[in-house]
Amino acid sequence: MTVLTSRSDPKTSKGSLSSILSAAVQLWLRSQVEQAETLTLEFSGKNRQLLRGEIPSIQVKAQAAVYQGLHLRQVALEAGSVRLNLRQILQGKPLRLLQPVPVQLAVQLQEDDLTASLASPLLQGAIRETFQGILPVDIDLTGATIQLKGDRLHLFTSSPPGYHLSTGLQVNANDEATQISLETPQLRQQGQSSHQTFPSRQIPLDATVSIEALTCYQGVLNLSGSLQLTVNSNE
Repeated sequence: MTVLTSRSDPKTSKGSLSSILSAAVQLWLRSQVEQAETLTLEFSGKNRQLLRGEIPSIQVKAQAAVYQGLHLRQVALEAGSVRLNLRQILQGKPLRLLQPVPVQLAVQLQEDDLTASLASPLLQGAIRETFQGILPVDIDLTGATIQLKGDRLHLFTSSPPGYHLSTGLQVNANDEATQISLETPQLRQQGQSSHQTFPSRQIPLDATVSIEALTCYQGVLNLSGSLQLTVNSNE
């Protein structure tokens, strides 16, 4: 069940205009997620800013959200300098961004969230690409599970032959880009007592995404960083 609420600063809220913008943003958020247990929205702006379709700050918090098949236990987003197509919104048309929007985010996932996300083609494709040369090309992820032990992520496949893959997770940043480092990946096939260790490898991220921190501890994966929502030129 999705519950949507919104709050805006009563000192700057301007009645119907604030309500229209809030409803438009809520509708857009609904279109972005498949489901969410709770989804809250807060935004602020002075009257002259809202009349121009400008929102200086939007905060979004969600619990038990599903985005493109990925299960996210907790999500907190803060977007700044948001410019919307206010005139078209007032005519009943969908919300559209008029310029790229910087977003700060913090996401928390637990073991069962990661396991549930394995049904997502997006995550399955990422796993196959990321661990190419480590996992078999025809690996069957049906019924697989993910566990978090210490600072390492463990993937267990159930289809014979079963595999146990483990890897450390670390964020490396330089002046050009941010990368997620897979530290000493190890693979063991079911029935074997020893594992094979592979060199650490880097996963480059899109230029619009920056991961500032990533921790894996006691069954919980936390990451924080920033991204940029881009404008669809075809809209």
